[in-house]
Amino acid sequence: MATTRPIELYGVGNALVDKQVKVTDVELEELRLTRGGMQLTSADEQKAILDTIGDRDAELHAGGSAANTIVAFAQMGGRAAYACALGRDEFGEFYRRDFERYGIRLDAAEKHLSPTGTCLILITPDGERTMNTHLGASERLEATEIDSDAISDAEWLYVEGYLLTGPDQRDAAFAALEAARSAGTKVAFTFSDGFVVDSCGDDMRHIVREYADLVFANEREAAVYTGEREPLHALSGIARECTLTCITLGEQGSIICQDGNIWEVPVEPATPVDLTGAGDMFAAGFLFGLIRGLSPARCAKLGSEAARRIVQQMGARLTSGLPELAEGYVKR
Repeated sequence: MATTRPIELYGVGNALVDKQVKVTDVELEELRLTRGGMQLTSADEQKAILDTIGDRDAELHAGGSAANTIVAFAQMGGRAAYACALGRDEFGEFYRRDFERYGIRLDAAEKHLSPTGTCLILITPDGERTMNTHLGASERLEATEIDSDAISDAEWLYVEGYLLTGPDQRDAAFAALEAARSAGTKVAFTFSDGFVVDSCGDDMRHIVREYADLVFANEREAAVYTGEREPLHALSGIARECTLTCITLGEQGSIICQDGNIWEVPVEPATPVDLTGAGDMFAAGFLFGLIRGLSPARCAKLGSEAARRIVQQMGARLTSGLPELAEGYVKR
């Protein structure tokens, strides 16, 4: 399906440089961190964790949930842009170079007095990731820094739930949503994390009911949002508020509802190395397919295969194979 606007997908979210470190289950338990979750920390708290586990190899990646989706979408061949906030520092330059490499328009507000955000990701042997995030400059993204003209040039706006955790970010998210509504730009919204749903539920419900054309959630997030533990019941609960809903179920695949029609989409088995970015990759594949006119079930298959590939490596970037994967699904 041909698109008429110059930008296909415009993301708004945090800009974080991910530092990924492998740890044992015992080490994670001793740190008393919530396994598989995300918690907001200070730079000093991140340092304290690293001091506790000692010096070891680590990988750096330009990340952030919505950013991962935007990068993967661009790798598949999509026209993408991203709005965020960066510090004037080495990590900020690292982040800019990464997006330039993928040909993504980066609308980054520069914060002179705040460092670029970082996320310390602890990976246990089963591939589960536990995230400790210092938002840094990201926390200071403001509504006045949202480019409404750029959003009006986009087919879709993609907003991450993490933005609801701080007052400035929250205002920026709603400024973007209002710009999208005014311009007729469709809105995709991701719940991001169970703690976000739990702590920002009223804002989240307002977005789902009033702005979102498409919602992404994993099984736990959907359960917290609806109070329904059974995934199909949770799917129905969200679908009553939004036209198109996707719930990812890990190794069980995903379930999709559009206008009352439900698809259960399995995924091929994989041995996980690092679960970082799995949901982000699913969203990228789903949106890429949707913008090109694929059915919801086929969009979910593309997203699931992209996610299956990412969990079999360290980090949330695939260095090869995404263009061919996306092209294969679109041409079939």
